[in-house]
Amino acid sequence: MRNAGIWASIVSMAFAGTFLYQSTKVDYDGALGFGPGFFPLWLSIIMLILSVFYLFSSLKEKIHIRKLIPEGNSWVDFLLILLSMAVFVFLLERVGFVLSGTICLILLLFRTFKWYYTVPLSIGITLAIFFIFAKALAIPLPVNALGW
Repeated sequence: MRNAGIWASIVSMAFAGTFLYQSTKVDYDGALGFGPGFFPLWLSIIMLILSVFYLFSSLKEKIHIRKLIPEGNSWVDFLLILLSMAVFVFLLERVGFVLSGTICLILLLFRTFKWYYTVPLSIGITLAIFFIFAKALAIPLPVNALGW
């Protein structure tokens, strides 16, 4: 069984089923309207339906796993993405969101842009995300000793 589409749809259905089950344990209604279970419930149902459609589509057209594995420069890009995510997760609690996000974006962008575009772009994007989530939406993000 080398059809990657079938495996992807099975994993997706298991993921959606797990979230559907977990979303039933959270309140659907809240004091002011929709509760915390509304979005996960409907998102899980939609994902489950789409996974079933994808399963039927995958039965018609086979996608071999070897075609999905990147080659050459794409392999390097794939490894760089994995590395940047690992660095972000490793550094997040240690140095805060802003510094770890900036380093992650620098790792992602340095192959595409020159350094004098990459560094300010990475800092700007990370600061914008930080201020939107931490300040405007009051969502707590990990910070360093300087508070950012």
